[in-house]
Amino acid sequence: MPRFVPAARVRTRIMLAAMLWSGIGLMLLVRGVLAVSGSGREIWLALAVLLGSIKSRLVLDKAVLKNMDRLRALDGARCIGGVYSVKTWLLVAAMIALGRGLRASPLPVWLVGLVYVTVGWGLFWSSRQGWRYWHGLDRGRNIEADSGSDERNPTL
Repeated sequence: MPRFVPAARVRTRIMLAAMLWSGIGLMLLVRGVLAVSGSGREIWLALAVLLGSIKSRLVLDKAVLKNMDRLRALDGARCIGGVYSVKTWLLVAAMIALGRGLRASPLPVWLVGLVYVTVGWGLFWSSRQGWRYWHGLDRGRNIEADSGSDERNPTL
């Protein structure tokens, strides 16, 4: 069965993790801005971005770096689905369910849009940590050789 598992090396899994944070964040950000546009409440977008930035700095940046360190510690080619831990995938599923619940709720569309902008901007802004981590792998560090190291990439 292992030969049928879609495997990827550490560098690829780190790039995929950063891409997911960026892509999902951007998708939520665009959906949120579109939901708020034309509602007369566009000024609130600034507050949503500010709150997203705070969440990014206080919570999400740490989560990205923790995941990058976890991926780096997994040596060799592993299942590409291991880009996140099982616990994180469960959290993703819960967040998707919450998003669907928000859309189905009686809340005004513009308010749901502000929530999307807050979450989307936080994810997108925190993805910079993943991209920095991934980019740092090109700076002379052979991560396949020292993938068991607990220290973060010192070039970042």
